[in-house]
Amino acid sequence: ATAIGKDNVKEVDPVMGGEDFGQFGRTADKIPGVIYWVGAVEPGKYAAAKAAGETLPSLHSPFFAPDRAKTIKTGVASMSAIALDLLAK
Repeated sequence: ATAIGKDNVKEVDPVMGGEDFGQFGRTADKIPGVIYWVGAVEPGKYAAAKAAGETLPSLHSPFFAPDRAKTIKTGVASMSAIALDLLAK
């Protein structure tokens, strides 16, 4: 949270979704994994949709329209901080 600010981190309940890389932890080594979500929508659009009770297009939708520059900057900063923290342990 310190890399991008505590107010920019949201904890969510676990979900039963997944991706193909879930198979990586099913080896004898038992390597843990995680799905990491980075918000990609401009905050004003997100707030307006939430206020209106609307659902924004998801990642796999042809209408998904991320705020590319901000998403990449946030993803790189936060994932780098997590990796450095884990490597320090």
